[in-house]
Amino acid sequence: MTKVLLIYVNGFMDNLVPIGVSLLSSCLKNEGHEVKLFDTTFYRTEEGARRNEARVKTLQVKKTDLSKYGVREKDTNMVEDFREMVRYFKPGLVGFSVVESTFPLAQELLKSIEDYDVPKIMGGVHVTMNPSDVINNLSLEMICVGEGEEAIVELANKIRNNEDYLEVQNLWVKKSDGSIIKNSLRPLVDLDDLPMTDWSIYEKERFFKPMGDEINISGTIELNRGCTHKCAFCCNKELQLIHKGLGRYPRQRSIEKFIEEVKAKKRDYGLQYLYIVAENLLQMTPERFDKFIDLYREVDLPFWAQARPETITEDKVARLEEVGCKLFSIGVEHGNETFRRETLNRFVSNEKIIKAFKIIKQSKIKVCANSIIGFPTETRELVFDTIRLNKQLQADYMIANIFVPYQGTKLRDLAVEMGYISEGFVAGDYRSDAMLDMPQLSREEILGLQRTFSLYAKLPKDRWPEIKIA
Repeated sequence: MTKVLLIYVNGFMDNLVPIGVSLLSSCLKNEGHEVKLFDTTFYRTEEGARRNEARVKTLQVKKTDLSKYGVREKDTNMVEDFREMVRYFKPGLVGFSVVESTFPLAQELLKSIEDYDVPKIMGGVHVTMNPSDVINNLSLEMICVGEGEEAIVELANKIRNNEDYLEVQNLWVKKSDGSIIKNSLRPLVDLDDLPMTDWSIYEKERFFKPMGDEINISGTIELNRGCTHKCAFCCNKELQLIHKGLGRYPRQRSIEKFIEEVKAKKRDYGLQYLYIVAENLLQMTPERFDKFIDLYREVDLPFWAQARPETITEDKVARLEEVGCKLFSIGVEHGNETFRRETLNRFVSNEKIIKAFKIIKQSKIKVCANSIIGFPTETRELVFDTIRLNKQLQADYMIANIFVPYQGTKLRDLAVEMGYISEGFVAGDYRSDAMLDMPQLSREEILGLQRTFSLYAKLPKDRWPEIKIA
């Protein structure tokens, strides 16, 4: 048995359980390994607190008080608590899961245990997009490029058996002389071969999630993985290229396996609300959709999911409403069709977006419009095209995210080329950080437009001069 300490480096109070870490834990436990989790969610780091509160300050969500559910920030020191866990648990492997915005926090934690002689590995989409910088700049023995479920199990098995792990696929391993072995990627995993996610590693307070006016015991269960589209602000295009020849990157889990896990989590954890993890819930064949509707009827559990406007139809919305769909999150992204097509690589018309929102608003399902402002080369007038489209949509919820130049995306390359960011820039958080230094649209202006986005979209145009002052 190998004792594995997993570290989920998360934003403050981002209270939704992750799929990745939960799967790593269940895969390791199935092989007889012991797993413990260090979760940063309830530690009020300065940056994390600011980002968590940004949604409220920009009038995008209501302020909620989770304290009556036992959800409170920890009053102890995060780094000291982490070191203490490593000291008493005595892991044989320490594994970090990060995204780009949590990478600096992961560095801080990693540095705090440099004096512990234990193998350390880091994985996550940021690592996959930027492997050379991650392994060269940190006190890491290993990184995982691509999917980690099978790789971490093989690694833990080899540590248990005192075997050499230099050639484990998906791993880059740093040797004692500083040279790095870059192993090939393994074939993509079949989602039906994976076990159910392990939620036992989380504190019970992690499951309380505010959605609209309600707070429920909420969880995430994966139905699909990956995306067929190639949006210029997203890493999916690069992930498709990295995994070329290793199987189809966008994959679907069988409806039967998905339903089995939903029922189990409802039974074992009192699950009240489900987030279905799928880049686009409705991107499925008619036969698969029929099976989803038929089997989900047995579950009796409200849910929300993401969908693209091109896939919204009256029939699908009506049938999803019947089986418990409460909210759709729709990526609008931008209001200018030419900019959306030529810069963002999204090929949907405003007409189709407006029609999709009208269809949903005719049902009892609520709809959230997700937009992004502050793209490279964007102007204030282009931002107002997005505001004008949102004014037409009149969604139940309007979210204005700030563009983030993530590693591995086409628009990051453009931002570097234009001199808006440096080559080695590490991106921040989409809720609160304006990162591009653009002559035609300053950071301060981007933040001001995000702060007032909902006011512009909701109030009459004759109030816009007042809003501009705000």
